[in-house]
Amino acid sequence: MRKVGILGGMGPEPAQALLERIKTAAKTGRRSEDVPLVVDLDTKLPSLVDGDGADPLPVLVDMAKRMQEFGAEALAMPCNASHQFAGELAAAVDIPLLDMVLLTSKTACAAARKGEKVGVLGSPALQETGIFDAAINACGGEAVYPEDSDMLLDAIREIRATGPTPSVRNKVVQASHNLIWQGAHVQLMGCTEFSLLERALDPGAVKVDPLDVLAQAIVRFSRDQAA
Repeated sequence: MRKVGILGGMGPEPAQALLERIKTAAKTGRRSEDVPLVVDLDTKLPSLVDGDGADPLPVLVDMAKRMQEFGAEALAMPCNASHQFAGELAAAVDIPLLDMVLLTSKTACAAARKGEKVGVLGSPALQETGIFDAAINACGGEAVYPEDSDMLLDAIREIRATGPTPSVRNKVVQASHNLIWQGAHVQLMGCTEFSLLERALDPGAVKVDPLDVLAQAIVRFSRDQAA
């Protein structure tokens, strides 16, 4: 079993949720083959959602280097927006990044019917990066976003302040309805805070959860299996 380093601190709850999903994904029959992990929850990491102007890249690079020093053979980040720095992180270390954005986009494209759009539920900052647009276009799809992105930003802030409340769920459900209206039945949770919510999509939506996709990729890598 190969060791994987988890770069956290971009909201502790998604990182904790990822660990639980790795444990679930690692179960084989009635037994669990625990995946060796190194986890860094660096609270000094600037927020990408709020866009306060601070550059998170130096902190991310330091975290990645620490992970490699601690024996990690691959890296993973339970934060979609941070993947705008995937190239810089890959250049800073000698181990691969299990790219959650690319893996999730491929999963969403495979779930969508030919010519169907893929809905992305995330912050305005995520949309501005264009990382999902590029990844989904690369696998033959088209990304679309809810028209009221500020409502989703409010939802993310509310989750971080008070947890996954019914108020947050209602905001995300409204955004999901809007994506259905735009023709996007396959919808991915572009903010991992939304992965903490249950039944937060339109009943007609097909959910693609990046934390589930990443957890499965981590288990495959640890077992030295093909992605």
